[in-house]
Amino acid sequence: MTRDLDDLLARMAALPIDQSLDTLDADVWARVDALRTERMMTRLRTGAVAVALVMGLTAGGVGVVTAHRPPAELSIFTVEAGLSPLLRMDVRS
Repeated sequence: MTRDLDDLLARMAALPIDQSLDTLDADVWARVDALRTERMMTRLRTGAVAVALVMGLTAGGVGVVTAHRPPAELSIFTVEAGLSPLLRMDVRS
């Protein structure tokens, strides 16, 4: 499908102007600034999420290492089982 550029431009020139082009430059630069601001905010959000993730993993790792462990319910299977009074009841032949 080929179009003659001269015909298209002639038809376009015959159409009435529906918008003023006086503010075109300002509108374009306003949009460029908005896109730059949006890109910068996206980078800041990504950085904030990364810092929060690293801090959470670090704090969680330290918390796991330093957390107090509750005593086991079945203490007979622990390392201290050799000190149990039940061993005295053990009769060996």
